[in-house]
Amino acid sequence: MTGSDLIMEMTGESRDTQVQLSVFAWTGYFFVDLDLPLPTLTLTNGKAPGSAAVAFPVVRHDHNWTVEIPGSEQPRPAIIRFRRTGTLSYTYWIWGPGDAEYTHYDFVLDEHPNPRYHHGRRWLVI
Repeated sequence: MTGSDLIMEMTGESRDTQVQLSVFAWTGYFFVDLDLPLPTLTLTNGKAPGSAAVAFPVVRHDHNWTVEIPGSEQPRPAIIRFRRTGTLSYTYWIWGPGDAEYTHYDFVLDEHPNPRYHHGRRWLVI
């Protein structure tokens, strides 16, 4: 996957600020080798202009991997968009159903099939 952006729906109950991504998103978009020591991602909240980038480790929980993302504790469903800004560095935005961006990206996720989608949350690299 060569796109610089990943969009993903965030479903189910809020898990505070913990976001779980699919294995294919970890390996194909974030380029994380899940068999090696897990990296730390540098994340900047794109909805908070001027906010500082913060480092968060990728954490393994049994059979899935998560990362803490401030602002992700909002009610679900929600959609998160990551934009690669450097090696292991990303800006992110989170939108809920009341946001125009949510409606747009929900449509994009419905209309553009992801060949690596397995089950669970819809996601797409663009």
